[in-house]
Amino acid sequence: MRGLFWVLALFALATGLSLAARYNDGYVIFFVNPARIEMALSLFMLLLVLAFVALYFFIRAAAYTLGLPERVRAFRAARASDKARHSLFDALLSSLEGRYARAEKSAAAAHAAGEEPGLAALLAARAAHQLEHSQDRDKWLDAAASAASAGSTARDQALQHATLMTRAELLAQQRRDAEALDVLAELNRSGARHIASERLALKSMTRAGRWEDALKVAHRLEEHKAVHPTVAAKTREAAYAALFSSSDATDLRERLRRMPRADRRSAGVARHVAAGLAAAGLMREAQDVIDTALEYEWDSALAAQMADCVFEDERDIARQLERAERWVTTHPRDAGLLLAMGRLCARQKLWGKAQQILEQAAAITPSRRVWLELARLMEATGQLDAAHRHYKAAAEAKC
Repeated sequence: MRGLFWVLALFALATGLSLAARYNDGYVIFFVNPARIEMALSLFMLLLVLAFVALYFFIRAAAYTLGLPERVRAFRAARASDKARHSLFDALLSSLEGRYARAEKSAAAAHAAGEEPGLAALLAARAAHQLEHSQDRDKWLDAAASAASAGSTARDQALQHATLMTRAELLAQQRRDAEALDVLAELNRSGARHIASERLALKSMTRAGRWEDALKVAHRLEEHKAVHPTVAAKTREAAYAALFSSSDATDLRERLRRMPRADRRSAGVARHVAAGLAAAGLMREAQDVIDTALEYEWDSALAAQMADCVFEDERDIARQLERAERWVTTHPRDAGLLLAMGRLCARQKLWGKAQQILEQAAAITPSRRVWLELARLMEATGQLDAAHRHYKAAAEAKC
């Protein structure tokens, strides 16, 4: 539409000029001694316009010719930039495909061309790590760190965080967990704590045995729903199993005091904590842990541990039996609870009641542990043939 407008405008201008020339009687005279040149004013104006147009195009052509070297350089630079960008893209794609040798080669080409050198170095480092070229990997990580420290913009800071995260991840893959945790600590100090770094830290902490730190990280991840509940539960259980394996009663009491309420309610955690406390002779504390967890979440294996708490004071023994009998009224067919109750009765030499309860537990779940308790009970009461049968049943039990 615009082109049609210009064509019509040019035709109108030509028509106007032709009409003006028809009624124009003026002329122009040039004296060039001894010659004299005379021409119509319309022709002179036409020649003047043509001369202007010719001069304009001549100047444009000269400027274009003089600018050719710069244009050639810009063209070559653009081609080199496109090639470097293609190399970076090829490095990323090859890395995702698992073609790590090609990925490292393409990333090296992009880095040499100056196309996102920090990102290219990180891609090359990951590829070299997969190829188990540790020296090349460290070289590329150092190159990425140098590129990140070259500026102070937000993008440079993001590149620095990416470099630290990559270094920590690659160290963790090699099970160099202490070094990985040091790098993650540096990352946290820079203010870049996030879900991925916390998950990586949790994995390295559990392998390195830093259980108190692992518990803190697991709680943070669980609050943000960034870890599967089963993984968080297993981490807590492993942490408390290690933390309560000490034989120092003072240390165990202090750790028990610092336990969060949510962890006290977990039956899986309570099993390990109660076992550690009982092994250290802290029977009252172990019994309290069992009772607290069972009040919130019933667990047969934890109920069976009640008999592991051995008291000497008659009042403690009475309270323990009373507590067990109360649980039996609400969970009459729980094999673990019946096993604990049978052991407690046998400990008090209530042989008949102990035998009845243990036989009831064996009828519900004929486990090896129940048969062994029955065999020991038969031995204690002099019923050797029955004890032999129960020992045989224990040997044949599948669990």
